[in-house]
Amino acid sequence: MIENLHKWLLIRLVLLWIILSLAIGTLVHFLGNVRLDNHVVSMAKAETASYTNAIISYLKSPSEQALDELNLRIQDEIEQDNLIAIEFYDANSRKVSEAIKPSAREIETRLPRHGSEFAEESGIICKKVMLADDTYLRVFIPIINGGGNKLGYIEGIYHAPGDIIAQIKQQTFLSLILVILVIFATSLALYPLIISLNRRLIDYSQNLALTNIGMLKVLGSAIAKRDSDTNIHNYRVTLYSVRIGEKLELSNSAMQGLIKGAFLHDLGKIAISDAILHKAGKLTGEEFETMKSHVHHGEDIIHGYDWLKDARDVVRCHHEKFDGSGYPKGLTGGDIPQCARIFALADVFDALTSKRPYKEPFSFDVSVSILKESMGSHFDPGITHLFLDHASELYAEIGNDDETLLHGKLEICIGKYFT
Repeated sequence: MIENLHKWLLIRLVLLWIILSLAIGTLVHFLGNVRLDNHVVSMAKAETASYTNAIISYLKSPSEQALDELNLRIQDEIEQDNLIAIEFYDANSRKVSEAIKPSAREIETRLPRHGSEFAEESGIICKKVMLADDTYLRVFIPIINGGGNKLGYIEGIYHAPGDIIAQIKQQTFLSLILVILVIFATSLALYPLIISLNRRLIDYSQNLALTNIGMLKVLGSAIAKRDSDTNIHNYRVTLYSVRIGEKLELSNSAMQGLIKGAFLHDLGKIAISDAILHKAGKLTGEEFETMKSHVHHGEDIIHGYDWLKDARDVVRCHHEKFDGSGYPKGLTGGDIPQCARIFALADVFDALTSKRPYKEPFSFDVSVSILKESMGSHFDPGITHLFLDHASELYAEIGNDDETLLHGKLEICIGKYFT
């Protein structure tokens, strides 16, 4: 069970690590790209805006000479920065001046062209363009005079420095790796904590289960002592039922319900008077009807206890018969729950081979013959065949009066299926 828990937990922690790494990694990557774009845009705006003063100086006293000086100045400056082209347009979107790096003329022709759609814009605009692995930004900066009038605008094509981009990408990548490692380390730290907490929970659950089993045994023993003054019948029928269930390869949960039901099958007899319960002779018809009511009483007693809901099948159906002649509902065949069909056989076999107030024990051979005769009428044929194939060994193991030995075997079964 613990090994399955370790595997279960490891798989889920790995899946959680992968999911969180992908989710947070995607966010880190996105934020890194945003940071990169913002940084490049800021640089592009700053470098393009540096030309504004030269253009404003020209506009104060425009002339051919001032224009020549402007062209020389912006051509000189463009060689020193990351702009590959700069153009100045007047308020009517007519080009006044431009400067292009000689090495960038071919690149400039490959960039998307534009019209006068930015002439009316009043704020700085940046358009990102990718050519191969290089990042370019087309920057539009309006030129506004002191009175708020637009005098024109500057268009610059900025080539983002490869080293800056590489540096920011590297920082983003390192942040991504750090996030993944932190999530991994957190998962590793959580693993022993979860295991420890789960072990404590398992211990509490097992203690609770054992406490419930203890109360189950006490209650079953109380009913058994009132009925026959011994626990042995409860021990034997439970062990017979468990062995048949094991041969049928019942699930763990089904075995739990079978064991609980076997312990409490006659719980309803607490509501039956001693005069009927301990009567040595044959019961009258009225007395037998009263005795049959113990099924309903037992079902009512456990009805409100959720932990015992899987015992209901045995408690309410262990007197049903395969051909429909049983009680309380006259169920037939597969309509009778499997656990009840198993227990009915175990209960009758133990009753046949045991001493009761109204009878002496039958021999093993006679008891087996009665089971064979009742196959298909009282008992499920498949379960009966299976039991008869192993009846002698099961009787040798279980059909004795050593209460201590039987109790020890029963404790092993409880430990196997409830812890």
